[in-house]
Amino acid sequence: MKDEPWRRVLSRAVLAVAAVLQGCGDPGVNPSRQDARAALEAALSSWKSGKTPADLATSSPPINVVDGEWAAGRKLADFEILREEPSAADKRFAVKLVRTPPAKDEEVVYIVLGAETVSVFRAEDYDRTMNMDNNPAPKKRR
Repeated sequence: MKDEPWRRVLSRAVLAVAAVLQGCGDPGVNPSRQDARAALEAALSSWKSGKTPADLATSSPPINVVDGEWAAGRKLADFEILREEPSAADKRFAVKLVRTPPAKDEEVVYIVLGAETVSVFRAEDYDRTMNMDNNPAPKKRR
């Protein structure tokens, strides 16, 4: 059976969440606002330049990216970080993505967690990871 992109994303997400949860209770488990934004910018810039999420895992500092659209091979033409969203436990940013082809703008939320290894999740992938038992696999897009 062919390994579908969402399964790879899900397995990476589980590993990332497990790594983050190991440090729960440690006040230094999440990045500062500036470090979180820098990690998100690095991730989205890499996507825009045609790199894969795996390319960032070996960067310094390492960044683990869980984004089903990126993992599925969707192309990113441009992005704009619009604002930081309120959150007590992590850093969340609303981002305007411009994907191509065909050109399509969408606003999504990214969640940034972690200290030594920063994890950047698209919110829907994060929610799917946290609710694995109650959340069906995403529908295939045509």
